[in-house]
Amino acid sequence: MREAELRDFSAFLNEFQAETDRGAAMVGAALLDQKLADTLRSFFVAGKSADQLLDGGSAPLGTFSARIKSAHALGLIDDFEMTECNLVRKIRNEFAHGIHGTSYADIKIANMCEGLQSDLPGGRGAFKGNHRAQFVNAVCILIMRLTYRAEWVISERRETRRWPY
Repeated sequence: MREAELRDFSAFLNEFQAETDRGAAMVGAALLDQKLADTLRSFFVAGKSADQLLDGGSAPLGTFSARIKSAHALGLIDDFEMTECNLVRKIRNEFAHGIHGTSYADIKIANMCEGLQSDLPGGRGAFKGNHRAQFVNAVCILIMRLTYRAEWVISERRETRRWPY
């Protein structure tokens, strides 16, 4: 990682780990959502139509779910990244829609965290039962995978073509 991105990631990580369970789910998913939006924007024809697809309350690609599906359908993320992002999204949704007392110990959330497949330091056994750590690890791995994706994708940016009549 370049120095600027490393500083940003380190600051994010400090804030991310200090969050409540609900806050961690929201903040982690929000950064992944932004990375996907940046990747899609780098791929689309530059201009107002791309912005309208991605930004604003009624943007067709304004949700985490739509961005995951679109990025995958366009080949901008792989199957693993799509599956992990979808689990992060579902975990975030459980926290977002929970009334109070929602935690990584809740059965539904714990099961989704167990389903995350990102590599863990010391192996999966070292994190058995530590569902928040599984979630944090998966988010961090995905962020690292997507950090430069928008820069890589820009070399394949779409351009408006002149089509034959």
